[in-house]
Amino acid sequence: MKHNTRKKRKMKISVIIRTFALAALMLFALSNAQSQNTLTQTVRGSIKDANSKIPLIGATIIVEGIDPMMGTTADIDGNFRMERVPVGRYNLKVSYVGYEPFTLSEILVSSGKEVVLKIELKESSLALSEVVIRANTNKDRPVNSMATLSARTFSVEETSRYAGGLDDPARLASAFAGVTTTQTTSNAIIIRGNSPRGVLWRFEGVDIPAAFHFPNVDFVGGGGFTVLSNQMLRNSDFYTGAFPAEYGNASSGVFDIKMRTGNSERREYTAGISMIGSDFSAEGPFVKGKRATYLFNYRYSTLGLIGSLINFPNLPTFQDLSFNFNFPTEKAGTFSFWGLGADDINKKTAESDASKWETDYDRTGQDYFNRFGAIGLSHRISIGTATFIKSTLSADGMRFGMDKKEYTFDSRLLPTDYVKSTEGKYSFRSIVNHKFSSKVKSRTGITLNSLFFDNTLQRAFRDNPEVMTTFVDNSGTGFSTQAFSQFKIDLLPNLSTNIGFHTMFLNVNNKVTFEPRAGLSWNFTQDDELSVAYGLHTQMEELRTYYSQTNNNGIVEMPNKNLDFMKSHHIVLGYSRKVSDVMRIKIEPYYQILENIPVYPNSSFSIINVTSNWAINRKLENIGTGKNYGIDLTVERFLKDGYYYLFTTSLFESKYVGGDGKEFNTRFNRGYVINLLAGKEWMIKNKNILSLSAKATYMGGLRYTPALYEESIEAQMYKPDNSKAFSKQFPSSTGVDFTISYRMNKEKYSGVWFLMIKNALMQPDYSDPFYDFITNDVIIDKMRMPIPSLGYKIEF
Repeated sequence: MKHNTRKKRKMKISVIIRTFALAALMLFALSNAQSQNTLTQTVRGSIKDANSKIPLIGATIIVEGIDPMMGTTADIDGNFRMERVPVGRYNLKVSYVGYEPFTLSEILVSSGKEVVLKIELKESSLALSEVVIRANTNKDRPVNSMATLSARTFSVEETSRYAGGLDDPARLASAFAGVTTTQTTSNAIIIRGNSPRGVLWRFEGVDIPAAFHFPNVDFVGGGGFTVLSNQMLRNSDFYTGAFPAEYGNASSGVFDIKMRTGNSERREYTAGISMIGSDFSAEGPFVKGKRATYLFNYRYSTLGLIGSLINFPNLPTFQDLSFNFNFPTEKAGTFSFWGLGADDINKKTAESDASKWETDYDRTGQDYFNRFGAIGLSHRISIGTATFIKSTLSADGMRFGMDKKEYTFDSRLLPTDYVKSTEGKYSFRSIVNHKFSSKVKSRTGITLNSLFFDNTLQRAFRDNPEVMTTFVDNSGTGFSTQAFSQFKIDLLPNLSTNIGFHTMFLNVNNKVTFEPRAGLSWNFTQDDELSVAYGLHTQMEELRTYYSQTNNNGIVEMPNKNLDFMKSHHIVLGYSRKVSDVMRIKIEPYYQILENIPVYPNSSFSIINVTSNWAINRKLENIGTGKNYGIDLTVERFLKDGYYYLFTTSLFESKYVGGDGKEFNTRFNRGYVINLLAGKEWMIKNKNILSLSAKATYMGGLRYTPALYEESIEAQMYKPDNSKAFSKQFPSSTGVDFTISYRMNKEKYSGVWFLMIKNALMQPDYSDPFYDFITNDVIIDKMRMPIPSLGYKIEF
């Protein structure tokens, strides 16, 4: 019977794959048009001051690698334009008197869309007679000039070009030093031994609760894959520690995601289909000849769509929408109206026949949904030549629901988990950038958040399955604020510092913080840099944790409302050497001290280890501590002459002390991770691009708590031995990711075929022990899950 069921499932999956392939071939038919031998495209954009955003009139930009040389200068509005740039990949050198020269590397010029660049130069504090400044070709340098170290920029194009990226910033980051993953099926990341729940996602300057579909299913702080379409984004920053003062309510790392604006001169479109999702985007001026623009993208789950067409139920279904409308004015600055939203549904039917049960998963069914949205109105304006202000009004929220039921051994279908949770906020944020001189610049800001929540959280336990215990059942509002101020000061021509502070207040627990941040960088040669940074970073818990409930003899209490914020001290050293214009080496040792961690008294439990933190129904105390320390190594060659590579190694330890005063490994203490990513591009017929990329990863296993074997066998469920918390480690794993793409440049459009495979060797993901009904034993779960994505995209 099992064999027949599996055979039917394989047949249905085969039908899905064939249907998808047919749809992709229909799109491929669009690529049969003839094209000219020499294809060109327009490269244009603006060049402005990085702090005040004023245009840099007369700034020059040169395209390297073209004979004869191509270049131009910026006009009175800071705009530049180069027509008939041959398709290919180029470095662009930008320079302006009194400013640090800059090189934009790996710019892809295709026939499908114009290349529109927003370039910002940093004013130099060096006198021209003191030193000859070379162009900065460290393309990984963060956009944010206030960052000292443990930061890098990433481009949207890299998320699709780098093997394992899957068009997802979080998965792309797993190739960077200090970053490891949790599971193949989740994009949750572990930064320097910290829980994924400590990562801050900032979108257009607004802190958002999630940027992924099916969030917090496997791990808090992660999901299946990103909500962020790479059609919408521009270069953004990623931080792994000691981040600048403007980032708060995070203890691990930061993704600072920025949207681009639509093309202001012509209307352009992108349509694509892949095994993950089918999407369509459009951009252009609202009225031709005017500067106001639109940009939007809509995506729908491909498998969900095909499953509904062929009546194959219980496939996860998702959709997302993002948009950015931009309205420049002559004197009142620029207004933008933007938004991001997602809708996820996943249903599973429980197996009623006990003879078919292999694990608890088989007898469990669930009805899951998640809806997320963020919307904002932003205003940007330059005041004089030294000040730039950006302000944003926004609203964001997430509504999550899960109704999980389980068949008992006497064939009763009883509820085990019931969740209806709504949390969100209305926010106002304003930041002022001011340049006092070429040597002193500041950034100061404030954020006001009006919080709201409506949570119902219940769970039944195996020893009493007929009773649902209430963890949270309330609603209400709250208020929080964040403020910061930071300065970048060039002390000497080769010595600079970033100093500042961040503060946070929450009226739920009436707690306030003061968090100093500081960094120092010394370029003791033209190619060598030493850096040091310190930051105190605090993080609040989710509102559901503060409002978790206990029932003492019929009296409902909320013992966790006065929980303090968790604190994390980051100390990082850094040495970076530029080996050549396209290669650099970076070493960063670090030490982190964690304090005020919520734990259960007299227990090994600590909130930093949880993978689902909605089921807390005991009093927590801020007496837990922890420490993370290690060293990160990066050797990187940027793309030039058709190839690139990235080698990273991280050695680290992650420990914590629970409420019992004993030290344990954290769940995320993998110990080490080694990544080698390499890629090669070939120009075909001087117009098409074939690209190959592969990544190999070797890393230690996650930690787990061994079972109380006899008690687990008797209860027919996993019962952990909490006195030995996370003392066991899953086996090390070797993962291989692979990406191949072929871009066809035609006269009127550009088409891209791509195949991405994550976990090509089918290395297993391990999870906590479970009771196996077939062997009547407690065993370790192994799931072998490759993630393939075959697709086609057309730009026109």
